[in-house]
Amino acid sequence: MERFFNPGLSLESMIAKVKQMISVLGGHMGQIVEFCVLTGLRPSEAVESVRLLNLPLVPSHYYNPKRQCLEHFRYPDIFLRTTKKAYISFVTSDMIEYCKMSHRTQIPTYNSIRLACRKKHGISMDMRYCRKIFASWLHKEGISDITVDMLQGRTPKSVLAQHYLTPDSSLRDRVLEAVDKLKSELDAQ
Repeated sequence: MERFFNPGLSLESMIAKVKQMISVLGGHMGQIVEFCVLTGLRPSEAVESVRLLNLPLVPSHYYNPKRQCLEHFRYPDIFLRTTKKAYISFVTSDMIEYCKMSHRTQIPTYNSIRLACRKKHGISMDMRYCRKIFASWLHKEGISDITVDMLQGRTPKSVLAQHYLTPDSSLRDRVLEAVDKLKSELDAQ
């Protein structure tokens, strides 16, 4: 119930906090935080995803341009753990390019991003807001709860969701449209 009555946990306040983190961090760390919001991945998964996207040969195998998605299931050691799973994330080629870093750049870790916020800039860093924003935003944009759960790696328990429900052909486009609006919101001053 705290989420409903705590003004600090409203969608607007969480977006403001993440925008502050992105602007304070800037550069590669800010890019990773924004990527985390736009994919709904857990912070460590977002960092690993960016790392994979910056390896010389992996992106062609990881990003499926026809489906416009990152296929996390291809890397089960990273994304399919016992209790935490991420199967796919819908992304555009622009989002992939945004995550590209110089071949000499070391991809920052989740811990280094967190510490940079706290030590250098004195703000508390909570990348868990990124997942909450992603889920809340997609829900606000009319994406079904089951779809949001699936995109965030939660497999529903219902027989309908596990065995019979099939997404319609517009699902990817609707999710990417919602994510594009979210990106515009993050980029707005």
